[in-house]
Amino acid sequence: MLELTPLVLTAATVAAYAVAWQRLRRRGIKWPMGRAVCLVLGSVCVSVALLPPLATHDELFPVHIGQHLLLGMAGPALLALSAPITLVLRALPARPRRSLLRLLHGRVVRALTAPGTALVLDVGGLFALYLTGLYARAERSDLIHAAVHLHMFVAGCLLSWAIIGIDPVRHRAGTAVRLGLLIVAGAGHDTLSKLMYAHDLPSGGGTVAARHTGAELMYYGGTVIDLALAVALMAQWWRASGRVLAHERRRAATQSASQVAADRSL
Repeated sequence: MLELTPLVLTAATVAAYAVAWQRLRRRGIKWPMGRAVCLVLGSVCVSVALLPPLATHDELFPVHIGQHLLLGMAGPALLALSAPITLVLRALPARPRRSLLRLLHGRVVRALTAPGTALVLDVGGLFALYLTGLYARAERSDLIHAAVHLHMFVAGCLLSWAIIGIDPVRHRAGTAVRLGLLIVAGAGHDTLSKLMYAHDLPSGGGTVAARHTGAELMYYGGTVIDLALAVALMAQWWRASGRVLAHERRRAATQSASQVAADRSL
């Protein structure tokens, strides 16, 4: 059951998302369709990673890396862009909404979503998995194997929410910090891939050719996803800058109109 925990969590998110969306529609409140599409695509990524045919061939190292890219990178990134917590907050009554906000603004969530924490859990976890004997032990133990997949998903979600998340989190880092976090995470990912290729790692990853193929897939696939994250982050910055500029223009126009009215009254 632990192996399918990320899938269960995603299914619960989809169900809650659908209920909350329906409540907003009944109240005449529109919700961006693009966010719902991201939820569906993210759910598909998680499902493909954990269900056959990938799940029945994950003893092959390149297949395992494909699962990592879907379960730990692409899926969490798309789920972060779907803003499920924001939707649920808008659909909840006042008292449950305040309770959820207190939880989101609490110390535990703040610590888990901090850029440094997300980076260590995600990239540090990958280094521990592939540069030690942990991967070989995971191949021999169903419990460790399932725990590895769960960690990939949770750590990927934390990192994605820290970089491109749009749900309400108190003291969210600025764009420059999040871009730096993405650069460091991408560099760590690429460095790990090169170490794996150069030293024929991980132990228990099958033939040398399979390990090399997995390392190459991790390098190039991770780079593509990192570039997509960078595009999403810059698009968020562009929209936020546009809103600030529009607000300043409206304020300047209001001040100008007030000054004109004051001059005419003299």
